[in-house]
Amino acid sequence: MRNKNRSNVLLVEILIAVLFFMLSATVLVKVFVTSRNMTVRSGVQSVAVAEAQNVAEALYAAEDPDQLLADMSFMSSHGAWSKDYGDYTLYVYGYATPTDAGELWTGTVSAFYKLRNPDAVMMEDEELFSLSCARYKGVRS
Repeated sequence: MRNKNRSNVLLVEILIAVLFFMLSATVLVKVFVTSRNMTVRSGVQSVAVAEAQNVAEALYAAEDPDQLLADMSFMSSHGAWSKDYGDYTLYVYGYATPTDAGELWTGTVSAFYKLRNPDAVMMEDEELFSLSCARYKGVRS
């Protein structure tokens, strides 16, 4: 009888150790998944920054920003331009302000990271950053 109690105690002790290691493994897997997601997001953000800078510089040099964005395959919707790059989307909002001496075009280039929610079918977007850009086109005499 005494030997049977020792076996039960040993079995319970092993079961507690297994449960502890399972809990530890779960926490470690979550840490590594979070780390990977941060690495992927960081890589997407780096690429998005470079592309947004290119768009902002092209807008600065453009005579007609709307035509430039159309030529760059941006789609116009409700006064904003957007282009999907797979993992992120660039949005360009801009408006021209006429003055006596010319026209000031002011715009914003924003990048949004696509978050895929595993529990839902819909996708959510998270803003990565926004760049401001402006161009002044004076009146030629």
